[in-house]
Formats: sequence, structure tokens, C-alpha cells
Amino acid sequence: MIELWKRLAAVVVMGTTLGGVLSWTAGLWPGDEGRASVNHCYITYDRQEAMHGRCVGDWARGGRGHRGPIYGVDVDKSWKVIDEEPNSAYEWEVAVPASAKRPWVLADSGQAWVLSPRALPWGAIPAAIMALLIALAWSITVTVKAHKATRKGRWPEPDPNECPAAPTITSAEHPSER
Repeated sequence: MIELWKRLAAVVVMGTTLGGVLSWTAGLWPGDEGRASVNHCYITYDRQEAMHGRCVGDWARGGRGHRGPIYGVDVDKSWKVIDEEPNSAYEWEVAVPASAKRPWVLADSGQAWVLSPRALPWGAIPAAIMALLIALAWSITVTVKAHKATRKGRWPEPDPNECPAAPTITSAEHPSER
């Protein structure tokens, strides 16, 4: 019976940890803020003249303020350039319009991702959630099977087809004996 309680406790701890990490990342803890403040955005051009933007800003997690890159801000060509001269990295700072100053983000202590199709790998998120749900379902199934086995007073019999015994070689069949 003690084994069952250990397994149930492990399932509860795993579920609580998973929920805590996901809610912290989404900004749902006390003292968190689900929005970031975009302070500066910079644009640069590659060799094919394609524009690339990067933004930095602030957000709060766990009652603490954090600063760093904010990925997925849709920097548009229509944003006004603040200074005509590029910085040392050949980037031009642009004025961030009010509509892009406070986006909803998923963040940790070092970086934030705007909730937009450009910023997040949306295909990987359902796959990760499904993998975690499958792991949780597997651990619950194993716990229930263990509980049923201990109630009967024995462990389930192994399937003989699952792992066949290794063939034994007698000394008469061994090649070095010939």
C-alpha cells in the first residue's frame, strides 16, 4: 500500500510542477504581468535588402522586473526612423507606435515572446502539450495497475512472448570445442 501512495504522490508532484511552470511562463502568478513594455526597436537590412527587426523591453515575473529581447514584434516599414545614422551594428532605431508598445507575451527571466504566429512555433506547442499529457496518462495507468496488483497480493505475471529467453549454447555446440 505504501508503494501506491508513493506513486500517487509522484503523479501529483509532476502535475503540480507542470502546471506551475506553464502558469509562470504565461504570467499567471501573483505579481506577474501578462504584457511587456516594448522600449526600443531596431531595424537592419541583410544583403538581399530584406528588413529585420529586433526589440527590447521590460516585463514582470514573480514580482520582479526583467529586461531583455522581445521576439515576434512585427516591426513595420512604416515605423519612423529616429536617427538617420546607424549604430555600430548598422541598425537604425525606430519609434514604436502605441499599438505595439504593450503586447501580450510568454516570458521567462531572460526573454519574452509576443503571442503572434511569427514569434511562437505554434506547431510545437500542441505536440509538447500532448507529450506531457501522454506522460501523465502513462504514470496514472502504471499507478492504477500497481494498485490492482498489490490488492491481489502479487505482481502481474510477465508475458512469455514479451522477452524470450536467450538460447544457451552447450559445450558440444560451441565452436571452440570442435
